[in-house]
Amino acid sequence: MNRLEQFFQHKNRNILSVYFTAGYPTPDGTRQTILDLATAGADLVEVGIPFSDPLADGPTIQASSHAALENGMSLEKLFGQLEGIRSESQMPLVVAFGADGLSEPRAAVRRGAVL
Repeated sequence: MNRLEQFFQHKNRNILSVYFTAGYPTPDGTRQTILDLATAGADLVEVGIPFSDPLADGPTIQASSHAALENGMSLEKLFGQLEGIRSESQMPLVVAFGADGLSEPRAAVRRGAVL
């Protein structure tokens, strides 16, 4: 059973789920943002992988994705930043990416399965 399944077995209402774009506002702040959100009471976090054409996401996520890409964020970089995060937080994480994210190396996707 994964962390999300475990989480929803114990809590199924009044859930604070937070989305943010990896690599925004700073390229190396993603890990700290997750830890800060956990400390602030978030129940789970969806970390968005920025991609070049997020038209369906609206202007706010479009702007953060553009800035994150300009900052050099990638799926591989994100997983490198998150390596070992389980020693600091057990909060469930969901890594979300559009079809563009599928062009990233398969090894990065496999590494993400442990989050």
